[in-house]
Amino acid sequence: MSKKLPFLTIIVLFGLTALYFSPYYYFSTEQKADREVAKLVDQNIEARGGEKKWDAVSSLQLQGRMDVGQGMNLPYTLEQKRPDKMRLEFVFDGETAIQAFDGTTGWKLLPFLGRRNPEPMSENELRIAADTSELYGLLYDYKTRGHKIELLGKEKVADTDTFKLKVTLSSGDVRWIYLDSETSLEVKVEGLREVGTRKLRVETFYHDWKDMEGLLIAGRQETQTEGDQQSHFLTVENLQVNPKLDDNHFAMPSINMASVR
Repeated sequence: MSKKLPFLTIIVLFGLTALYFSPYYYFSTEQKADREVAKLVDQNIEARGGEKKWDAVSSLQLQGRMDVGQGMNLPYTLEQKRPDKMRLEFVFDGETAIQAFDGTTGWKLLPFLGRRNPEPMSENELRIAADTSELYGLLYDYKTRGHKIELLGKEKVADTDTFKLKVTLSSGDVRWIYLDSETSLEVKVEGLREVGTRKLRVETFYHDWKDMEGLLIAGRQETQTEGDQQSHFLTVENLQVNPKLDDNHFAMPSINMASVR
């Protein structure tokens, strides 16, 4: 027994040394953080239907109702097409308004304000449209898209434990995403938006996740803007995957051809 003990001790010590000098040991602090972020992003994508399912999506059409305040809930249609195309239509006072982005140019048509010809978006509107044109959200394929993500730690949102991610977009804008530590789904997204000459914090909370054609979609979004006592809601009631959408559908029409559907 006494002769075996040193040998066993060596084995145990060797095992501890191998564990201590495992491949993970050699990663820098930055590399370890990147791996943790990549893990959280992968879990989020998997929870929302999986990479294979989202890779097969080239376009989406979402329909529902949007709360614009004063008790008004307007029907809307949001269409998105890869790459970076978006068109939002909503009906107000019997007339259809449009906000669209073709990947480069943003434009709008606002007949309820007496503006019945298409006109370019402002610089701020264009930045917002560009952010919302992507089919997959902010996390999907973030490195290829030029986004940078940092894990800031854990934080409670209401009664939910979340991982807080700081996402610096390729445009330089910053968003903070809170992922449910259990489901890996978005609980809240924060950002700063220009309203007049001020930058106000905008928080969007995600509720009622639904499996729609194999994709997990938040059926209800609640948006709160700093200084506004009311929350505004957007619901998703119908989803169509890969509808046929011509590129011209997103392009700004000439004034004499402007029309709404």
